[in-house]
Amino acid sequence: MTEEEKKIWQLEQELEKLSSQLSYYRQQVNELKGSVSSKPISNEEKETYIPPQKNSSWEFPSHKQEPSTGLEGFIGLKLLHLVGIVVLVIGISIGVKYAVDKELISPFARIMLAYTAGIILYFLSVKLKKKFALFSAILFSGAMASLYFTTYAAFVYYHLFPFGAAFAAMAVITIFTAYTAIRYDRQEIAILGMIGAYGIPFLISENSDRADLFFAYITIINCGIAFLSYKKTWKGMVRLAMLMSWALFLGWAFSRYEITMQAEAIVIMCVFYLLFAFSSVGFSMIKKEDLSFTELQHFLINNILGFTAALLVFTDASVDERSMIVTGIASLVFAIQALLAKAFLQKEKLLFNYLIAFAVLSLVFYVGMKWDGVKVTMLWLVIAIALFIAGIVSKMGWLRLMSIILTGVTLAKLVIIDRNRFTTEQKIISYIAIGILLLLLSFFYQKFRQTITGNKVSD
Repeated sequence: MTEEEKKIWQLEQELEKLSSQLSYYRQQVNELKGSVSSKPISNEEKETYIPPQKNSSWEFPSHKQEPSTGLEGFIGLKLLHLVGIVVLVIGISIGVKYAVDKELISPFARIMLAYTAGIILYFLSVKLKKKFALFSAILFSGAMASLYFTTYAAFVYYHLFPFGAAFAAMAVITIFTAYTAIRYDRQEIAILGMIGAYGIPFLISENSDRADLFFAYITIINCGIAFLSYKKTWKGMVRLAMLMSWALFLGWAFSRYEITMQAEAIVIMCVFYLLFAFSSVGFSMIKKEDLSFTELQHFLINNILGFTAALLVFTDASVDERSMIVTGIASLVFAIQALLAKAFLQKEKLLFNYLIAFAVLSLVFYVGMKWDGVKVTMLWLVIAIALFIAGIVSKMGWLRLMSIILTGVTLAKLVIIDRNRFTTEQKIISYIAIGILLLLLSFFYQKFRQTITGNKVSD
């Protein structure tokens, strides 16, 4: 008997006992009403309280909590089958690979054995679904992971399938996995199946020269995850997919990427970014729901990881003029996103504020990389003034605070870095400009302090 079935049985027993208790009370009330109507009640009897007699035919249901199964129960009931299915799938893949390497079986036989193992796991999951739902779900996820990596290996390593057939097969597996996860109504099916699908290719062979196929394979899995996150609102799964996908891409871009792969890298990067951006913001827009903080976090992390990926792809992990261009474009992209959020997500003020902050920071770094010397100092001061004016017009205190912080950073740069590089004339101009700006900011706060702070401040 599963935990769910046991709980249902206990609740039904308690419901029957409560029903018996209610019937007893009704019988007692009716008897008391009959005795009251046939005999007048004296004052002494009215003040006398007679507790109800205990009925030996029934007892109150016990509400005592079942003792915790402890560490042993957690390991035996929850952990063993999770670890077991992962180890089994890994063992199947490595074992069959060993047989091929030793020329004990042909590549075709290896693929057929792997498919057979996946199909056996699937039929076992179907057989055990009624009595052992959770165990069945774990078996199913292992079966799907096995079918994923088998199809991938058959195409990439042994060329047994044409591209169209492999793509179609993995798409069918993804759709079937998503459909079954919805039927089981268990997020762990999708998570375990997708994690297995992500990780298995690394265990059976290296694939450094076919990054396009590997990331196309990952994209198919991600599409299934995005659909499930929309259909069942399983946000944890899509966040896990985002982090794993970007980690794989960044690791590849940092260690194996070459400039000749730039076109395919750009396509993969854009697909990942758009897919995860849409799964965080787009789904809420379609459902006409407010963004949760988790979805906002998801969107912003996706932006940061996408920007990091762009730096690796376009600059080959070096700081030069290309880094400056990527940073400038990022500032423009963040600003456009902020305008779109303002137009279509008017309630999401926090999202708008974060995007504006990203745009401003990117612009500050862009200026610092493109120019040097006194130009950077003057341009940073111009940005600080623009931020302060924007903060006044929009009544956003954090913009004014960013203006003050940027002015302080500019002053620190002048004192620490530029004092030995600037000429005397440049130092004079810079110090005077910063001093005037600081005094103007201070005067504004003194003049409009009540409006800004909302409190009366005495001199």
